[in-house]
Amino acid sequence: MTYSPIPCADYDQYELWCMQNAELLITLHSGEQLQDKAVNLKIIHPDGEHLIITTAKGEHNVRLDLITSAIVV
Repeated sequence: MTYSPIPCADYDQYELWCMQNAELLITLHSGEQLQDKAVNLKIIHPDGEHLIITTAKGEHNVRLDLITSAIVV
């Protein structure tokens, strides 16, 4: 699946949440939900931009264009 860039305003919001180490409830296009702390943004070639979240099991990469919603909990 080809990466589709997200709007700059959405990217800026993810950056802010990372600076705050905000705990997010993330819903993906697949319907899967993740609830973890946002820690960083990263470009992973060739997959595109990812949100790095931290879990009890370590870091998890979430491709930004696969996120349908993200809210602070």
